[in-house]
Amino acid sequence: MTVVRQVVRLMPVTSGRQRLTVDATVGGVSLTVPSGAIAASLRLETAQIRFTLDGSAPQSGSGRLMEVGETLDLESNEELDALKAIRTGGTSGVLDVEFFQETSGPEVQ
Repeated sequence: MTVVRQVVRLMPVTSGRQRLTVDATVGGVSLTVPSGAIAASLRLETAQIRFTLDGSAPQSGSGRLMEVGETLDLESNEELDALKAIRTGGTSGVLDVEFFQETSGPEVQ
């Protein structure tokens, strides 16, 4: 007996890369989410930052700390829309961001 089921996979969004400078903007900086994106992978390239995922404004001494070289995976539209980030010191951080969209197809077993 052949079983066919629908499998959901993530694939990069065309033109879905972004370099986000995380500066001292009051209230934090946010992502510009491309159409169709449902997830993202972020890697901090330079300078420590703090971020929140609940839409609240991070400050240089509050929010989750992210160190240079660390990655963060956002796995829902809510997280993509709610991310706010701010630098912790005098140097702006740079996040390398890749967005993903859902693709599906049959898988035969």
